[in-house]
Amino acid sequence: MAELPNRTLGRGLAMLELLSQRPDGLKLYEIADALGLARSTAFNLARTLVELDYAWFDAQTNRYTLGLKMFEVGSASLHRLDIVAVIRNCMTEIYRQINETMHLGVRAEKDILYIDKIESTRSIRMISYMGSRAPLYCTALGKAILADLPDAQVRALYRRTTFTQFTEHTVATLPDLLRQLAQVRAQGYALERDEHDPGVCCVAVSLSAPQNHPQYAVSVSAPNFRMDDVDMDRYGRMLLVAKGKIARYARALDAGERSEGEPEKG
Repeated sequence: MAELPNRTLGRGLAMLELLSQRPDGLKLYEIADALGLARSTAFNLARTLVELDYAWFDAQTNRYTLGLKMFEVGSASLHRLDIVAVIRNCMTEIYRQINETMHLGVRAEKDILYIDKIESTRSIRMISYMGSRAPLYCTALGKAILADLPDAQVRALYRRTTFTQFTEHTVATLPDLLRQLAQVRAQGYALERDEHDPGVCCVAVSLSAPQNHPQYAVSVSAPNFRMDDVDMDRYGRMLLVAKGKIARYARALDAGERSEGEPEKG
């Protein structure tokens, strides 16, 4: 590579450019060979990029890929990116740490519509189908979205609704649902255990989407025996971190769309 005034910075940028060309990732020796670097030098650069969230290291495959920070750096042109792809990136980051099924859902009137998932590789896991629906009131995804609404709007939505009882744990009345939503608002994430599917528990958060987008939520699901209260809290906190990242992207996307719509001055 050509000599630059700051060799370390130049090498780091060259590494990011290289990773941008390989979505499937590269191993350390591949990076070193491609950039003509000693492996120790490549390792130190890669480690710094990972620590700063500009790169991601998958310990299972020993491959490096671009990190989420790269989306923030490119926020000026973020309006060109698909917000669902950004959400998927955050889902993947969590999935790699826990290997449990993750879902992305969107509100469809009184239902949650499943539009994306990353399935656990464990032998016993939740089975779901993209394009399927479930009621908002008895799913973690749905309750996360409902908790963003004022109570008056929730009452209006379910004023003439009979809550179908999928299990003995399904919420039965509107007052019970409102109490659950108050808890969701207090802790930041929604919980579901045996409410829609027996033997399955779920943790979810709503997501801040750009203007004119539907209401999204993302979740972690697992069999009851593999997710206790401590796990649910841990996964909930991980989802809240992802929610914060996605909110920053959504704000940048909105800002980009507004600037595009402004008339030229002069």
